[in-house]
Amino acid sequence: MLERTAAASALRWGVRLAFAALGIGVVASLVRQVGAGTLYLILRGAAPWLPLVVALEAARVGADALATYAAYGPTASKLLPVRVLARASLVARAVSSIAPAGRTAAEATKAALLAPWAGAAAATAAAATGQAMTLVSGGIVSVPCAAAAYVISGASPITMALVVHAALLVAVGTGIRVAMRAPWLGALAGRLSRRAGERLDAVKARACETSLLPPGPIAAMLLGRAIQVAQYAILARAVGAATGVSRALVAEGASMVALALGAFVPAQVGVSEGAFAWSADVIGATLPQALAIALLAHALEAFFVAVGAVVPLVWRAPAPPNERPEH
Repeated sequence: MLERTAAASALRWGVRLAFAALGIGVVASLVRQVGAGTLYLILRGAAPWLPLVVALEAARVGADALATYAAYGPTASKLLPVRVLARASLVARAVSSIAPAGRTAAEATKAALLAPWAGAAAATAAAATGQAMTLVSGGIVSVPCAAAAYVISGASPITMALVVHAALLVAVGTGIRVAMRAPWLGALAGRLSRRAGERLDAVKARACETSLLPPGPIAAMLLGRAIQVAQYAILARAVGAATGVSRALVAEGASMVALALGAFVPAQVGVSEGAFAWSADVIGATLPQALAIALLAHALEAFFVAVGAVVPLVWRAPAPPNERPEH
């Protein structure tokens, strides 16, 4: 048994390292293609804009925390101290940048950090709701992104990719919420383990406290997406690319498609660079400018990874209540 576990772990790490190596190879190839000197000049010129982009990213973290708060439903104010939620959101932001399937890992991290205050059932339900509403909000945002891509480039590959992306994300996100509220899920788990069935029933009860597609988390996540569109508009201006709402929407769409395609690539290395290079014409950038936007986005990710790593060391969480709610 131990040998199988060790072999499975080694295989997972081997796959991750292979993906990472492939991504680094893509980045190196693109840098060689555009020229390191040219890229350096673009990045140096864009540097003064980075503090504004960092400030907007902090606002995105706040929007994500607001979405998590809303996902807990009407009992959120009784369960979640604001400082505990803020701390968990910063740590989860770092996890989302470096872990495979980053958003899922981030929601699991928040659930683990918030469970001592909210209870396991509420934290699990909120995490699953957060994952589902991330997908639904991403699908909603993909619609104007696809429309913008169509206006600029017609029925191009990026336009078609965004149409498919929108439909899939809304369908999958809605499906997750339907399953969370379905009585058969707990009954099925109960056949395997009575304890598992009881836990899933508790999660279902929490999930039913909010509507099928709760508007609060969706609105907060759409706010976060709008902030990200503004970030891409600023980055385009910083590197000297074409600016405008339509171009920024296409850049947002390219980022979301890259995130979907490279969900299991650590830190999305190489995936976002490839996606921006692929859609450079549509977002109104040259290849060096498109690559610079992707690299600046990675620099932003690295900054918040560092913040998330430091937070647990310098910001201690308050003691949780003695009695932890279970349901």
